[in-house]
Amino acid sequence: MKETTQNYRLSLLMLLSLLAGSMSFVRAQSGQMSLQQCIQYGLSKNSGILKSQLEIDRTNEKKNETRADYLPQVSGNIQLMDNLKLQTSILPGEMIGQPGTQVAVQFGTKYNTSLGLDAKQVIYDQSLIYSMKLTKQSSKVSEINARKTEEQLIYDIASAYYAAQVSFTQKKLIESNLAQVDTLLKITKIQFDNDAAKQLDLDKLTVNFTNLQTDLATSNTNLQQQMMLLKYYMGMSLDQNIELPVIPLKEQAAVITNTESLNNTDLELIQAQREVYSVTLQQIKAGYLPSLSLNFHAGVQNMQNDLRIFEKGAQWFPTSYIGLNLNVPIFDGLAKNSRVKQTKIQMEQSELEEQYLTENLKMQRANANNALTANRAALESQQRNIELAKRVYETTQAQFVGGIATMTDIVNAETSLRDAQTNYLRALVQVKLGELDLIKSTGNIRSLN
Repeated sequence: MKETTQNYRLSLLMLLSLLAGSMSFVRAQSGQMSLQQCIQYGLSKNSGILKSQLEIDRTNEKKNETRADYLPQVSGNIQLMDNLKLQTSILPGEMIGQPGTQVAVQFGTKYNTSLGLDAKQVIYDQSLIYSMKLTKQSSKVSEINARKTEEQLIYDIASAYYAAQVSFTQKKLIESNLAQVDTLLKITKIQFDNDAAKQLDLDKLTVNFTNLQTDLATSNTNLQQQMMLLKYYMGMSLDQNIELPVIPLKEQAAVITNTESLNNTDLELIQAQREVYSVTLQQIKAGYLPSLSLNFHAGVQNMQNDLRIFEKGAQWFPTSYIGLNLNVPIFDGLAKNSRVKQTKIQMEQSELEEQYLTENLKMQRANANNALTANRAALESQQRNIELAKRVYETTQAQFVGGIATMTDIVNAETSLRDAQTNYLRALVQVKLGELDLIKSTGNIRSLN
């Protein structure tokens, strides 16, 4: 009986050694997507990115539209007019030998037809010049907005990726633990049937096995939710399968430099928008200036009492003119004055918004630095805790073989080691998310791509 018990302890020790090894190392699989690959996929497939690119195309076309206002405008026209009742004029009777009377006469023909070509060329219009500058600046705003959309997407993908990666690693650890405990439980049942194991040992392993099953179900649910969120950000079909690499349990946090920079897209956007207000102000003021354009018309005209206008013998009379049109604004009811004041207010609001955002970014950067420092300290603490839990586990194994420790001690040590690994993964993801916040606050989030 003593020899049987000793053999039972040795067999358990071998399985538990495998268990410890499986928890400390999980082999990476091929065909997995790295963070950079997920980001690149998202930048090419996400609908928000595609929409922002279309907005850039739209503003570029708007530039072409505004530029067209300064190019010649040419149009053709055809007019057929039926004089249902000719206008009556009054002539003095002296013209027809009836002095002292007035004679009603009608001039013209029933049908008047004209074919013409009109052209207009703006020679000077300062407001149009500023309109072209305004659309150019608006295009710049669209480009900055597109960069902002990309940066937010990179942040969202990275956040979802790290969270999913931790859940995936936890799932793999739990699956490995569950497989080993299942094997251990089966052996213990056999040993129990042969009076080589205690009921308490069997019960402890059963409880541990059930807890692992519950943990696995929870981990699967969390992983599914996080993977769906990741695929949503990437613009990937939710039905498509992707794999992520597990996190090594000795992975080190990155060291981030250049934390003093404030190369922030939101700041660029505010500054670009304020430039839009500045050009808008100049455009409004230019509305007080005269504008000059050149007009040209050439055409032919036909007048007769029937519709046989294109038959042989129909007479067409040419007509043409060229002229200058000078438009001088005099009074618009103070409309432009009100628009000037509104635009100046918008510029002041923009300056205040920039000041507020600058201070807010400094606060975010300071908070991110402090949080990252604390999270790194927690990560180092959890790393030491894993090493300590491993030593406790190995010592308990030796004591178990020597008959000093019980199965309860082994299960407790294994649970402590698993908890230490889980806490380390949680601390690691907090560090990674903290790094993301710090990188984002300094405007360097695109470095992840």
